[in-house]
Amino acid sequence: MREILARLEKKKARLDVARPLPAGVVAKLKEHFDVEWTYHSNAIEGSTLTLAETRLVLLDGLTVGGKSLREHLEAINHKHAIDFVEALAAKAEPITEHDIRQIHALILRTIDDENAGAYRKGQVYITGSTYVPPAAIEVPP
Repeated sequence: MREILARLEKKKARLDVARPLPAGVVAKLKEHFDVEWTYHSNAIEGSTLTLAETRLVLLDGLTVGGKSLREHLEAINHKHAIDFVEALAAKAEPITEHDIRQIHALILRTIDDENAGAYRKGQVYITGSTYVPPAAIEVPP
């Protein structure tokens, strides 16, 4: 563990020397992390888009043969949600329940408009986990 921390500290020191990073570098890093975050988040939820395919959808606006419309929309919507959260963070104000519901609505836009931004009405489970989320009745309306 100490070795890992030492390596991270060295990398951070190298990064600190390079600050402030040029705007182009910051934009490329954001692009990279948006794609990575979207890919991993959607993969957890069962998306079959690969990392390279996620990059094509988000950065080039392309569709991938053999992949569902839903998977494309999930990637696009996730990116919109990232942008929304970053805009909220830039305001430096507390995040509200309304904001959380807007994030949820962005994620589900055109996928499940009926439930987008709404509290769930039924029990949900996490595949591969022993944890059971609270019953819908325990989630505030």
